[in-house]
Amino acid sequence: MQELLVGYVSAIEKDLSVKTADKIYELLRKCGLLAFGEIMFDIQSDQFKRIKQFLPHMASEQVQRDWTGNSGTPLLMQSLDFVRSVTTSYCALTGRDISGAKVLDFGCGYGRIARLMYFFTDPVRIIGVDPWDRSIEICRDCGLGDNFRQSEYLPDMLPCEVTFDFIYAFSVFTHLSEKVTLKCLSTLRKYISPNGLLCITIRPIEYWQHHQPQDERIAGLVRTHRRVGFAFQPHVRDPIDGEIPYGDTSITPEWLAENSPEWRMLGLDASYLDEGQLYLYLAPA
Repeated sequence: MQELLVGYVSAIEKDLSVKTADKIYELLRKCGLLAFGEIMFDIQSDQFKRIKQFLPHMASEQVQRDWTGNSGTPLLMQSLDFVRSVTTSYCALTGRDISGAKVLDFGCGYGRIARLMYFFTDPVRIIGVDPWDRSIEICRDCGLGDNFRQSEYLPDMLPCEVTFDFIYAFSVFTHLSEKVTLKCLSTLRKYISPNGLLCITIRPIEYWQHHQPQDERIAGLVRTHRRVGFAFQPHVRDPIDGEIPYGDTSITPEWLAENSPEWRMLGLDASYLDEGQLYLYLAPA
């Protein structure tokens, strides 16, 4: 964190009249998203111990690496890239500011994206769901609270009764079988407001070509992607309802348009820091 920003955050740290998380969020937002992210990712936790008493702490470095292949500042930079895209795209595509929006983190994992979204809207307005009980356990242990809830792998309903202005699913549809993909898209349609926005990340065909393109199995997935628009390589897991729902997936926007007509595409974005993900913006049709 730059010296100027350290000075601003240090002033919050020393102000003993600031005694609630809501007030700390309010003041940290004035320091900018980068400083906010460093605090929420525990990168400056030793320097600002009093502030951190009121805020959720980050998952362990081991959890970060095991789940995302990265940790600390590099992971923060990658995460900020996505958050900057979704918040600016939300404004550009809906004509509304995301401040105060009701937000769903679908497939929240350990909550790394959600804690950055607190910069834009209050924690009470953000709900995270994930089908893996370990994800929700880590979220709760880190202090993210009861708004983080376990969902089903093949969800007909979600564990909330809210219509959301914005839903995002980072690195979720990059791993789902065709059956689960369509089920999740159908279910999410029930929870978005008529003028809401959905962002999902998908993998382009280049994802397979980065993984031993001479391997015949990989070559077959590339051919399937080109022919069908959807390619899926399941991981070794127990089946659910007769099939393995989780693996590695690539999707084309054209496949989504044809197979999930309840959504319409509004835009695309991408990141230099994470070439394996495309950001696809959808609105209810």
